[in-house]
Amino acid sequence: MIECRQYPRIPVDLQVYFSTTGNTFIREGTMYDLSAGGCAVASTTSVHSGSAVRILIRATDLGSPITIESAAVRWSKHGEFGVEFVGLSEIDHSRLHRLLQAATTHHIRPS
Repeated sequence: MIECRQYPRIPVDLQVYFSTTGNTFIREGTMYDLSAGGCAVASTTSVHSGSAVRILIRATDLGSPITIESAAVRWSKHGEFGVEFVGLSEIDHSRLHRLLQAATTHHIRPS
């Protein structure tokens, strides 16, 4: 099967906080896969496909967290879920780009 993704995925290990739309509870998870268009998160909290979430990425190298104001959950299974980023401010978009560049240089795959 050929994978046709718009953005390349980069393996990461970052702490994230998230909440679903209409829910004030902040949940915690670990982001393990990141691209310019979305990410995958492992969490003990179940999130349903089709939900909208707000995500805060703890990127200590950047000095302050990255806030994804709006993301759509595209899949969910066995304590993991994947989201597509829908709403980012210009500042957070720039921070995300810097994070992706840093993650790319730290995860060079052997040839």
